[in-house]
Amino acid sequence: MSCLGSFFRYTAICFALTGAAFAQSGQKPSRDADRFVVAADGTGDFTSVQSAITHAREHREQPVEILIKKGRYEEQVRIGRERPHIHLKGEDRDQCVIAFTSNDKLNPDWARRAVLAIEADDSVIENLTVQNTTPYQGSQAEAVYVNADRCILRGSRFLSFQDTLNLSGRVYVTDCYVEGDVDYVWGYGAAVFERCELRTMHDGYLVQARNSKDRTGYVFIDCKLTAAPETTKFYLARIESARFPFSQACFIRCSMPPQVRPEAWQITGDLVDTLRFQEYGTTDLQGAALDLSQRHGGKILSTDEVAPFTPIKILGGKDGWTPAP
Repeated sequence: MSCLGSFFRYTAICFALTGAAFAQSGQKPSRDADRFVVAADGTGDFTSVQSAITHAREHREQPVEILIKKGRYEEQVRIGRERPHIHLKGEDRDQCVIAFTSNDKLNPDWARRAVLAIEADDSVIENLTVQNTTPYQGSQAEAVYVNADRCILRGSRFLSFQDTLNLSGRVYVTDCYVEGDVDYVWGYGAAVFERCELRTMHDGYLVQARNSKDRTGYVFIDCKLTAAPETTKFYLARIESARFPFSQACFIRCSMPPQVRPEAWQITGDLVDTLRFQEYGTTDLQGAALDLSQRHGGKILSTDEVAPFTPIKILGGKDGWTPAP
């Protein structure tokens, strides 16, 4: 890309991230208001999601709900760490779409290439679709990047191919639909997925967990794994054991399609006993218990061992956070 082309693309991204002055319609609400409305057709307080976020007062202690009306919002969105307690709520999950094309080839920075980057604590994303429109095999292309604490993703759809969700910090993901093909749930933890569907679009890998020794990785509870017609086989997780010897991917009472490889886990390097690739109560999509005898490098948990695996116990932390379902 030429220097001039890079300049124009950088300028366009910065313009989207800071919120365009022309994205506001009508009289602006108070920066301390507890609710803003975004509408692409101009019937709300703002016509872009980013302009509503930027308008919210910094370092507020009370939540602000940003209601996003039906429409397609072609923009990158960033919730900076100076704006905690932002609640993005779509009017309709399938018809309220934030979409953008951004990937490693265009921008190697994780946060800056994500369609939705969350760096503020106590953020909530609910009832909308976030899509990275990078085409298949277009390199790493996050739909959502979270590097914050006590965040909730609820009742939403997250679409991409590689690296769809990059989650670091305590994150609770509930009743969501996630699709991708390569490491499409990844990061440094800790995150709990409950009652979600995770759909593998091509042969690849679901999880790459890079969590440390003292942090939980990714735990999936009562989730459904599915596969697109193009998918013939995929791993539940992969990791380089020398780099990330404490990696954790845990599936509790999850149903899985026949495309899951019998060995389930791809471990590059030595099989170290600190790895936590775990399952309990795994079934097929019809609810019948799966034969896990060919699993390699993982552990089948007992009833007693699985008891502590609840959202509150995993995510509660020293502050006793209780994530609302």
